[in-house]
Amino acid sequence: MPSIKDLKKRIGTVKNTQQTTRAMKMVSAAKLRRAQEAITANRPYAAQLRSVLARVAQEPGASAEHPLIRSEAAAPAEGRKRVLLLVVSSDRGLCGGFNGNIFRGTQRWVRQNASAMDVTLAFVGRKGFEYFRSKKEYPQGQYFSEISGKVSFAQARKLSDALIQDFVGGSFDEVHVIYNEFRNAVSQRVVVEQFLPLDMGTAAATGASAVELAGLLIVKPDTGAVFARLVEKSFSTQIFRVLLDSQASEHGARMSAMENATKNAGEMIRRLTLQFNKQRQASITKELLEIISGSESQKAQ
Repeated sequence: MPSIKDLKKRIGTVKNTQQTTRAMKMVSAAKLRRAQEAITANRPYAAQLRSVLARVAQEPGASAEHPLIRSEAAAPAEGRKRVLLLVVSSDRGLCGGFNGNIFRGTQRWVRQNASAMDVTLAFVGRKGFEYFRSKKEYPQGQYFSEISGKVSFAQARKLSDALIQDFVGGSFDEVHVIYNEFRNAVSQRVVVEQFLPLDMGTAAATGASAVELAGLLIVKPDTGAVFARLVEKSFSTQIFRVLLDSQASEHGARMSAMENATKNAGEMIRRLTLQFNKQRQASITKELLEIISGSESQKAQ
């Protein structure tokens, strides 16, 4: 059984930890608010851009043979596909199940597609890179270590350009992204999305406003040039949305984890304080008994 001195020391240590977790929760809450505003502002723009892209693709002069586009009539690839899966995780820990969910989702997706695909993993986030680095059964590609901290559109464009370069160069037949989609402060959902090639059928189906533009769209100065620019902008915007989603999810998960840690520390302090008081009371009672026994012995003499 720990002594009173040990219990007092433990209570002090847990109180210090509680102060740290409470401060981390407050910091994550402030970052989450900014990240949530960013992703809320970006989602409608990304959806509308995808919708306009699908509509412009229907115009005469738009390139149907664009290397980044897969038409609905495209024939399926023969043999096993070479697929790059971009794993988006965090650089730091202490964020609950944020990274663990991504790791399990990645392993599950690779197992489900192992019969038809040769999957190579690429990484954004140090935690994902370090986790899969020791697992030789998962072939590994590039680690984008420079993409960290506060997400910017410049970072998204750099990542998008690198993925497009690998795809156009023939290294991979498809590029997919797995990340945590932000739903609210306490809820995230692991999502796997196909990034390359872009399926225009899917893009048109997800953008209802593209149908509303039918017959109202005027493309100048050149349909082909506008279409090519929209394609480039669309990929950078979609990657930017993914990074913003992941960033907001990370802050939300960390805030929830630190809130739980703060509550657990409070409960531990309560239990330790109760144990401390019991042992101190037992010590006082023992001293009183010794004093009384000594006094009675002197009276008996």
